[in-house]
Amino acid sequence: MQTAGKQKNKKYNVNRIRSGAAALCAALFLLLPGCGAASDGQAVRQQAALSGGALQDGQMSEQQMAEQQENGEASTAGTEGQREEQMPDGTLSVTFLDVGQGNAVLVEQSGAYMLIDGGNRDYSSFVVSYLKEQGVEELAYVIASHYDADHLNGVVGALHAFSCGQVLAPDYVTDTRVYESFERVIKEQDIALAYPAVGDTYTLGDASFTVVCPEVYDPKEDNDNSVGIRLVYGNTSFLICGDAGKAEEQAMLDSGVTLDSDVYLASHHGSEGSSSEAFMRAVSPTAVVVSAGAGNSYGHPTRTVLNRVKACGAALYRTDLQGTITVTSDGTSLSWSVDATQDYRDGDEVAAGAADTTGTSGAADTAGSAAQASSGGETAAGGTADVTGEYVLNTNTKKFHRSSCSSVAQMSPENKAAFSGSREELIAAGYDPCKRCNP
Repeated sequence: MQTAGKQKNKKYNVNRIRSGAAALCAALFLLLPGCGAASDGQAVRQQAALSGGALQDGQMSEQQMAEQQENGEASTAGTEGQREEQMPDGTLSVTFLDVGQGNAVLVEQSGAYMLIDGGNRDYSSFVVSYLKEQGVEELAYVIASHYDADHLNGVVGALHAFSCGQVLAPDYVTDTRVYESFERVIKEQDIALAYPAVGDTYTLGDASFTVVCPEVYDPKEDNDNSVGIRLVYGNTSFLICGDAGKAEEQAMLDSGVTLDSDVYLASHHGSEGSSSEAFMRAVSPTAVVVSAGAGNSYGHPTRTVLNRVKACGAALYRTDLQGTITVTSDGTSLSWSVDATQDYRDGDEVAAGAADTTGTSGAADTAGSAAQASSGGETAAGGTADVTGEYVLNTNTKKFHRSSCSSVAQMSPENKAAFSGSREELIAAGYDPCKRCNP
């Protein structure tokens, strides 16, 4: 490095000598008699020559001004052209799977797939089935944000079902069965395993993602060991941080990593212990997705977090009310498979069956109800009720669902029936409400 520095200084000194010689020649030429009176521009150039080749502060020759303007225009045009070339011409899809009280996110770009978490054991087969329906044969990356069962079980199932290029996971251990299964499948299938550090960047097709947390791995922690990423495609971005809590959020804020993102998956399912005000301000999302189970016993999403979503002006999407949600980016804009919901009931209110008093529960639910499934099956007992709705019945399991529920797509046609009436009528007829969509 010292040799290179010396060479650079030597070259700089030679240039200075050449510049000085050129300046002296120019000065002698301009001062020769018979050359006539100098123009304003010439006077500037003469002064520059006499001062050793450099213009005084605030002075610029006519030629330099013309050249700068020309070069500036060319530079701007070149930059714009470069930006156009860098803008991707495909799409990125990010799907937040309805896995009840858990997380599972499928990312796809140019035929390359990444799975982030996989939900609990009850949804492991659903995750594998969904991925197969999307044409997934191989996963470029699988990220296990941390080792809680509601994130890890489906990861184990996916690793058994699909080949995988690399697994990214936090560097700590736990003594649960699902963690043992996770370690075993990685070893048996000889999958590359990495414990990423903040700042590590990976590519997925034309997209890229950078690790934003945790700053350090703490063997005594769990949620705050969550591996979080910021996914970027063109000018759009997504922040997904597992169950990271306020302590880890503060560490991210202190580290100075880029957090500003268009879409934020609310950490820890909308728990009050995550998504702090300061963190939400730093992320400044235009949309927030909550992945939680309908009627879960934790009260997720909490009233506090829902209020923060409102306060930052972000659109709200909820798997507990809207099922599986997909957002697609073309690099500049986002399109959603469902409309944002206006249902701001917290998890406890949803579990208690409280009516939505905040407005409609989302245009997606309305559209889904209008396009209700039809079959020759018999409906439940008729009658008139004070509150009516459109439901889909499973005549085999004796459960009733919202038409937008992901379970509806998995029903056998012979077991599916449409019903228009009240939920009280259905319960009286022996039907139970689906715990996933909580109709």
